[in-house]
Amino acid sequence: VEPRARRSEPRLRNFMVGVEGVGLQVPALRPRITTIDPRFLGRSVTLGGIGLFGRWQAAKIVGLELGVRSGSLRYRNAADVISQDMVMGEAGVLLYLYRGAIGQFALDAGGGALVHAIRYELAGRPTGSQLVLGGLIRVGADLEVRLRRLAFTASLRSYGVISDVARTRTRGALFEDVSGSLRRAPVAVFQTHLFGSVGIAYRF
Repeated sequence: VEPRARRSEPRLRNFMVGVEGVGLQVPALRPRITTIDPRFLGRSVTLGGIGLFGRWQAAKIVGLELGVRSGSLRYRNAADVISQDMVMGEAGVLLYLYRGAIGQFALDAGGGALVHAIRYELAGRPTGSQLVLGGLIRVGADLEVRLRRLAFTASLRSYGVISDVARTRTRGALFEDVSGSLRRAPVAVFQTHLFGSVGIAYRF
């Protein structure tokens, strides 16, 4: 009788590409070109959005990540609407402190760039928009539940953001006749953001 053929070794799946739901807590806008009733505006607000990411298990306890994430929020004050949108491009390193058969836990750090767009639609006034670029650094913790071909992820991170408000780009008739600080985006140069996400990824 011929010996039973050996089972093939399980395939190492060191790459994953996924999509995630994002929540981003940031300081609230304090517009200069108009006002928002402070009774309806706290010190911080939460932007909701989506993210795309890719991870590579470069070594036994080290992973590399690239990601693009976005968040959006609409402020409403009577008939005025102010739209706030953010897009972040990031690169990071994950250090896996625990690696079980399915569950993985890691600390991460990284950096990247940010685009912050603010659009104004004010009653009885022309429209306008502001665009601000910035840089960011991050630290956080990540959880992965890895199945054969799928993985479920969760992340909690803190971001340090530096925005170049002195070079705010403005468009629209709303800003044609204003100058100085009124042209600057209503965000602080230095900010701290809190990020949370849950996602699903395909492993290959």
